Amino acid sequence: MAGEQYWALYALGAFVFFGVTNFILKYASVKGIPSIEGTAILLLGAGLTGILATLVMMYRGMFDGSRNPSLAGVDPKYFALMAVAGVTLALGMYFLKLAVATGKAGPATAIALSNAVLVAALAWLVLGEKLSTSELVGMTLYVAAILVFSLKPLG
Repeated sequence: MAGEQYWALYALGAFVFFGVTNFILKYASVKGIPSIEGTAILLLGAGLTGILATLVMMYRGMFDGSRNPSLAGVDPKYFALMAVAGVTLALGMYFLKLAVATGKAGPATAIALSNAVLVAALAWLVLGEKLSTSELVGMTLYVAAILVFSLKPLG
């Protein structure tokens, strides 16, 4: 698959953009933007980006199986999963906005973005992906660190 060697850079990009997004959410809530209204505008921005990207991809023929070999053998019904993922993303962003607006930004974001553990567990259960001992230890340490980070300071 093209670009496989760049996975760490892509993950770093997600780290930066999600971090900036969550800071903006906190900043906006401090400035008085309510959670529901702020999330609606956030999702509008994401939706417009998705519409623009989809239109560009349609124009370039990227959804045409005869012109895009990566679609060969893909059942079109699985594109519906992307719509479901959009709904779960919207709900996740709403709950993240509520958490950041009503609590401390760092711990709220750390808990919300610890979803890597859930993703790994679901990939193991549903897709049969193997988890190495070091990955299991790492996820356990990650969850422990988030718990410590999220607790009220001692003393």
